[in-house]
Amino acid sequence: MTTPCFGCAAKVAMSDQEIEESIAEQLALEFNLVDDDEWQRRQSICQSCPQRLGHTCGKCGCYYKFRTALAVKTCPEGKW
Repeated sequence: MTTPCFGCAAKVAMSDQEIEESIAEQLALEFNLVDDDEWQRRQSICQSCPQRLGHTCGKCGCYYKFRTALAVKTCPEGKW
């Protein structure tokens, strides 16, 4: 399945696997990450959020699985 880009007008489509790989590649370069329990907690909140558009946060345009892993980031809705 491919997912259209919700954050821009470009006609970009990536498969779910490509998105997951892209997130994993970027996270491998990061060093200030939350622990696994906190990451799961944040993801759970995002997954039930009405602002979520597929893999993307409808408020900020980030891939939520990436943003939730970063210790310096917060939810744009103030949920975590």
